[in-house]
Amino acid sequence: MSPRSLLIFLFWLASAGFFFAGQETGGQAGPFYNVDTEKQVEGTIREILFEPRYEDRASFLILILEEKKSGEVYRVEISPVWFFDRDLHIGESVKIVGSLYDKEGIRYIIARRLQSAGETFLLRDSRGFPSWRGGKMKRAGQHKGRGI
Repeated sequence: MSPRSLLIFLFWLASAGFFFAGQETGGQAGPFYNVDTEKQVEGTIREILFEPRYEDRASFLILILEEKKSGEVYRVEISPVWFFDRDLHIGESVKIVGSLYDKEGIRYIIARRLQSAGETFLLRDSRGFPSWRGGKMKRAGQHKGRGI
């Protein structure tokens, strides 16, 4: 392959990456996971919601979480509903590690890890990429079990 052909191919590949990255969020600009804003919050579930987050995608499990220490309230984006396979309950204590951002005076967390009742659920990898990438067939193996 000539250097010029290689350059054209690399440019095309980069362009395709930007196109498909936009498709992941339904073409909408939205918050992305930022490891620099990671925060750990321990709190109580006050509300459980199922909301469309991305155009033409499955609904997401959203928790309204009240932090134990400060009483601050967060909207926590967990994962697509089909991915998360454990029942959560209002009043349950959970520990969340995730990327924090503010939008219109509301504090949001994009969850990377959720701990509840001695179980740990890995929702994203250490760089923030979703564990549900690849669809429903990749769901197995994301739950770490008790004592982790």
